[in-house]
Amino acid sequence: MAKPQIYDVLHREHEEVSELFHQLEEAKGAEALELFARLKQKLVPHARAEEAVVYQRLLEEQNAADTTREGIEEHKQVDNLIAELDAMTPDNEMWKAKVKVLADMVGHHVDEEEGELFPLAKQVVSDREAEQLAEEYARERDSFVEDIRADQRDAAE
Repeated sequence: MAKPQIYDVLHREHEEVSELFHQLEEAKGAEALELFARLKQKLVPHARAEEAVVYQRLLEEQNAADTTREGIEEHKQVDNLIAELDAMTPDNEMWKAKVKVLADMVGHHVDEEEGELFPLAKQVVSDREAEQLAEEYARERDSFVEDIRADQRDAAE
């Protein structure tokens, strides 16, 4: 059986994040906070690993570099909005609006990534390399997840 390629792994995670956004947009109170925490645990390691592995590789390619830089900038904007949401609670009158904007930003980013960046990447990344990128990405993402968990443990102590 063929190993998953980076596009498969990222697409699956994009779908998981989309589902969390749908749940979060309807949630209130403690449930909203819990869903937001789960969303961050998916989104932040995903973005960091994507930048470290996939984007690093695509910045080398003239046909993909501009789109890749745009993706990096979109990640920064998502980080800023996550930080704003972190500083408030779901009872804040701006919470729902910021969650909606975050969902829209991430949705736009995913559409561009899958619709523009993936096709550009497939022109320059072999199937074998796409499988290797998937493995590297998973290791990097899991490392970021562990770092977040360690930070949470430290903060709880």
